[in-house]
Amino acid sequence: MEPNGGGDRRKTTATSLRVVDAVDELGGARLTEIAEELDLSTSTVYTHLNTLTDHGYVAKIGDRYELGLKLFHLGEEARRRDDRYDLARESARELANTTGEEVNFAVEENGRSIILFDEVSNPSVEGFQVGHQFYMHNSASGKAMLAELPDEYIDDVIDRWGLPRETANTITDRDRLFDEIEEIRSQGYAVNDQEAFEGLHSVAIAVENPDGTVFGSLDVSGPPYRLPSDTELVELLRPVVSELERELASSESN
Repeated sequence: MEPNGGGDRRKTTATSLRVVDAVDELGGARLTEIAEELDLSTSTVYTHLNTLTDHGYVAKIGDRYELGLKLFHLGEEARRRDDRYDLARESARELANTTGEEVNFAVEENGRSIILFDEVSNPSVEGFQVGHQFYMHNSASGKAMLAELPDEYIDDVIDRWGLPRETANTITDRDRLFDEIEEIRSQGYAVNDQEAFEGLHSVAIAVENPDGTVFGSLDVSGPPYRLPSDTELVELLRPVVSELERELASSESN
C-alpha cells in the first residue's frame, strides 16, 4: 500500500516532466506559451518551472525558459551506458566518410526513435540531430526498427503515439503503415521519402544483436536531388551494417 499522497506525488512528477517536454518541443518559450501548450494555469507551470530551474533541468534566460545544460550531461551519460555504442559511432563515421552524406545511428526507446550519433564527413561539424526523438512511422530508421519488432508491439507504439502528419508524405493510416512494414521486412531496408521533413530523403537498415533483437539502425540522409538511388545507398549500407553486427557478436563473446 502506498503512503498517503503517493498519487499526488506521481501527478506532480508527471507534470514536471511534461513541462520539460514542452520546453523542448517549443524550442524554448515564455511562461504563457508553455502554459498554453500544456493547457495548464500559468501559476501551476510557474511553480514547476521554478523547481526545475533550481535543479538545473531548465534555465531562465530573460523572459524565456530553455532546457538546462544538466540535461546535456545526463544525455551523455545515457549514451555512454553501453560500450557497444562506440562501435556504432565508428560505423556511422565510416559511412559518412564513404558517402559524403549525413549518417545517423538511432535506437528505439519507449516507442520513439532517438538519434545517438549524427555523423557528417567533415569531422569539425557535429550533426544537429543528436539526442532528438522522432516518431517511428515517418523516419527511415524508425520504420527499419519497427519492421524487426512484433506486430503487437507496433500496434502498441501506434496506440501510444499515434500517426501524426508532419509533411504531405507522412503515412497516417495504420493499414498502410503495416503494408510498408511488410515491404521493409521483404527487402531488408526502409525509406523515408520526405515524410518527416520536406527536402530530406533517407534510407535505413536495422542493426541486430547476436540474439536477433534490435540494437538500432543506421541511415544515410540528404536532399533527394543529391543522393544516389536507394539501391546504391543500400549497397553502401549493407556491408557496414554487417560488419557492425560481426563486431557486436565479437564484443559479446569477449
